[in-house]
Amino acid sequence: MAQTNLTPLMQQYFKIKAAHKDVILFFQLGEFYETFYEDAELCARELGIVLTKRDQSPMAGVPLKKAQPYINRLLKRGYKVAICDQIQDPKEAKGVVERDVVRIVTPGTVLDEEALERGKSNHIATLVIQNEKIGFAVADISTGEFRSTEFEDLQEARHELARLQPSELVLPQDQNEQDLIFDPEKKLAITRLDMHHFRPDLVKEHFQLISLDGIGLSNLAAQAAGGLLCYLRDTQKEGLQHLKLPSFYLTQERMGLDPFTQRNLELVKELRTGGEENTLLAVLNQTITGMGERLLRSWILSPLINQTQIEARLDLVELLYDQEIPRKELRDLLSQIYDVERLAGRLGSNRANPRDLLSLQQSLAHLPSLRFQTHYLRDQSEAARLRELDESLKELALDEISEELTRAIRDDAPFTLKEGGILKSGYSTELDQLLADSQMYREKILEVEGREQKRTGISSLKVGYNTVFGYYIEVTRSHTKKVPEDYMRKQTLTSAERYITPELKGYEEKILSSEERSQNLEYELFCRLRDKVATHIRDVQKLASVIAELDVYSALAEIAKAKNYSRPSFIQTREIEILEGRHPVVEVLQKNQEFVPNDLKLSPEEILVILTGPNMAGKSTWLRQNALICLMAQMGSFVPAKSAKLPVVDKIFTRVGASDMLAFGYSTFMVEMIETANILHNATEKSLVILDEMGRGTSTFDGVSIAWAVADYLVRNTKVKTLFATHYHELTLLDKKLPGVINMHVVVKEYGDDVIFLHRVERGEAEGSYGVHVARLAGLPKEVTDEAGEILEKILLGNPLEAIEGKKPVGPKFVKQQALFQAEPHPVIEELKKIDVNKLTPIEALNLLGKLKEKI
Repeated sequence: MAQTNLTPLMQQYFKIKAAHKDVILFFQLGEFYETFYEDAELCARELGIVLTKRDQSPMAGVPLKKAQPYINRLLKRGYKVAICDQIQDPKEAKGVVERDVVRIVTPGTVLDEEALERGKSNHIATLVIQNEKIGFAVADISTGEFRSTEFEDLQEARHELARLQPSELVLPQDQNEQDLIFDPEKKLAITRLDMHHFRPDLVKEHFQLISLDGIGLSNLAAQAAGGLLCYLRDTQKEGLQHLKLPSFYLTQERMGLDPFTQRNLELVKELRTGGEENTLLAVLNQTITGMGERLLRSWILSPLINQTQIEARLDLVELLYDQEIPRKELRDLLSQIYDVERLAGRLGSNRANPRDLLSLQQSLAHLPSLRFQTHYLRDQSEAARLRELDESLKELALDEISEELTRAIRDDAPFTLKEGGILKSGYSTELDQLLADSQMYREKILEVEGREQKRTGISSLKVGYNTVFGYYIEVTRSHTKKVPEDYMRKQTLTSAERYITPELKGYEEKILSSEERSQNLEYELFCRLRDKVATHIRDVQKLASVIAELDVYSALAEIAKAKNYSRPSFIQTREIEILEGRHPVVEVLQKNQEFVPNDLKLSPEEILVILTGPNMAGKSTWLRQNALICLMAQMGSFVPAKSAKLPVVDKIFTRVGASDMLAFGYSTFMVEMIETANILHNATEKSLVILDEMGRGTSTFDGVSIAWAVADYLVRNTKVKTLFATHYHELTLLDKKLPGVINMHVVVKEYGDDVIFLHRVERGEAEGSYGVHVARLAGLPKEVTDEAGEILEKILLGNPLEAIEGKKPVGPKFVKQQALFQAEPHPVIEELKKIDVNKLTPIEALNLLGKLKEKI
């Protein structure tokens, strides 16, 4: 639009909009936020609000006090919103009211509680690439988390992005985001910055450091942290005092879980629905606080690989498992504590409202009880981590601020800052006097009503108030002739007249004056108090950290007790012994059916398990439960098993099921091969690999060949513990070809034409896949399953052409499926072929016949 002949207001708008071209500008006009032109059309479309016109300019607005839900909806769609407020009192303006952008809200910088998920961090990340190395930084400004690291290649960066699931990514102008896509279905906000913003000295400046050596940041990690810090300062304008000093971390200090494994094991997201229901997180999440839930999610996605650290967590879980009454008391206490971590975030961003300080005060009031509980537990245990938590609570200097908040904040404190009702009587003498004056003048107005009723003889006379006319005297029409001459008519209604008097207006002015002064003073006192509390923000964050840990430990103890989990033990050899293991999620879902537990015993020399058996028998469940048991043990949880002796695993890999990635243009088979290649390149001798079918996306011959070669490579080259479920019975021959390969199968019992799946895993190979039986259970028409049975029988008898052309029906039969290529020769026949009858004596021949008869 040509910016000629613009009103001063629109000139102001265009000037501000020019500096914020890539965001939606919410422009305050009185009690509304208005958007104009393209922003207005976009908001009308996305928010379903009315599009109107102002001087032929498209505009759409939302009420000032109800704007946040609209802003949140835009954020969820990946948009950014600049909040442009009136920063001058309209009464003082001599022309256009001064306005400025006070903050820019983006998907990765949102602080509003309604826009954030209670149990999920809201990460914003950035990275810088130099000489093929990658500097990476991540923050969550709702909590103050700020960390940085360095990667050797893009795959490491993608894996970390998949784990953190950021809402927003900040990149240099020339960085291609397609290289970093970790979830094609996730709508990710991308922000571009010029390279000169990625400066390490910004970190030093913000945190007032002389050098970065003390915090261990490499130059590349510091560049990424500087770029992220630059963006946060630009969007938040002020108030980042809660942002923690960026700590350097190494992903190698945690168990490696690539995006495929996170997805296939359904750790925090269900494969079918994309929700959190029916995930490991959903089962283990007995946490009470939001910060505890966020920490639990982090532990699930980042299990430990340091045995000392693992045992330290397990010691605390065991203590709370054994101490049932203290555990209940601790959990009752935690239920009365608010999300202190995010309260600290709003406090440090100057966004905390009166209700936030009330929540903080009510939480701090439980600090003495929390100290008592942890100290009592410490006396019952030698757990090193509990001693550290107890000492942390003792060191917190929050008692004084807790007392001041108790004296200051009313129990019914509002969410708003400038309408009064925040501070308790007695906190400020000056404020109390102003409020008393206001109340005194209100009482005098009530006296006016009684006095005027007597003076006029009008018993129905009333004194009222509205925001337009202020205080007035209302007289019904039937009594207007009795109205004194000093009454001034202000408004005529259908059945009454409204008047004002000099006395009434005088009291009104005094009330409004004292109210305005009291509200301004109360706002000033509140801001002062908030600033004072903010000086203790590091202690508040430390408290939040302790509470989150105690919450997770108590939650893991709670679920362990409820579901009969046991403490795992760790051994230095590559042996695995899981007795009566169970799938933590499936056993919860099987409410009316008892879960069948299974063992996994592998000696250090046994490397690869070939697992065969029919569909629906439980192969996939068994594979996943063993992976989950290893993962749970290393996150510091008890496990669903009678007992578990485990090595510490550095990475878990999974190749599970069949799916495509259409967004990347990959077929089902290509996805399978990509996942397999990732395993072959990155698995180590200390890893655990789960392969649930392989090669089904191509021809049978290709599939068997690839599966065989992959198994051979894992045994000969990597020597990684691998559980491999397959329908290719040819793979059961591997135990005769390779050392360290064993066969296991899911037990099936046949009773006539019926097949019963026992869901029990034992050593040895399966006799068949029972696919036709499963097809019948799935509801295929009888004529289809009957014909399938006939065809299968003919194929296994070595007559594939006859089976396809069709011969006389022989009726339905359940036959045992053997190899997919050709029926296996009978062992007796094979032995007969080797016998040279000319060299046997009669006695030898009789003995041999007896042995062969036993084998039939």
